[in-house]
Amino acid sequence: MGIFNSDLFFGVLIGLIAYISLYIGKGIQKYAIVGLQEEKTIKSKHSGIWIFGTVLTALFVFIQWVPLAVFHTPMNLIAPLEGVGLITLLIFSFFVLKESISKEEIMGVILILAGTVIINVAAKNPVELLQEDFTLNAFLIALGILLFISIPLNIIAFRKPSNIIGILLGLNAGCFMAFQTLAKRLSDIGELALIFTFITFAFATITLAITQFAFTMARANVVVPSFASTSIILTIVLGILVINEKIVNLQIAGIVLIITGIITMNLNLKSLIEKMMKNKTNQNIS
Repeated sequence: MGIFNSDLFFGVLIGLIAYISLYIGKGIQKYAIVGLQEEKTIKSKHSGIWIFGTVLTALFVFIQWVPLAVFHTPMNLIAPLEGVGLITLLIFSFFVLKESISKEEIMGVILILAGTVIINVAAKNPVELLQEDFTLNAFLIALGILLFISIPLNIIAFRKPSNIIGILLGLNAGCFMAFQTLAKRLSDIGELALIFTFITFAFATITLAITQFAFTMARANVVVPSFASTSIILTIVLGILVINEKIVNLQIAGIVLIITGIITMNLNLKSLIEKMMKNKTNQNIS
């Protein structure tokens, strides 16, 4: 790797901007919803704030596209940047929403930042994706497996909502997020650009729908770690299997740190276990 590679630099920089936009948008949406609930009317300044937050989250689809299709940045370098987006949301929540920060969240931030640095240190220079790098059979098999699991899961969720189903839907949405990232990367191939542009929007729509559905069944701090971790892991796996991306051991170590950090920062295992045990006790009593 050379001293400075502009494609690598701008790819990572714009990737960071994409995830920061996504999670700041989510934070603004949450801020606006709290305001709307307090005022009990949609005709207020908070409705405009909510629209602004929604625009920021929608912009993610297009901003993330730039490093993947313009600067040829590998997916295994872009996807882990989602951890930095979560850190941004944590900071926004602290200063704007006045939410406290726990020791677990601080530890999660440290792990995410350490993992991000390690991944970027081990990064190789981006290269343009070629059609011969794309394995169609691997793409179709992976997509078939996802749909085989996803369709029955969503049907069950409609009929029998629960926290566990909410977590599984978070995993499901993370899978579609990974395919969305893959489709953007495949649009880097001139001959496939048009078809995968349409496929990207399809995956983006499904991701949004399932994510919001998951939030109606389980708390955000349960859905988010399952969503983000699945998105990162599957994106990297798809990159290896479908477009022959390479990943070194040092990057794997960085990814493990990031996923551990995401789970540590978002998931309070003690309270979750206590709640599940309480529910089980209530069921036994009834």
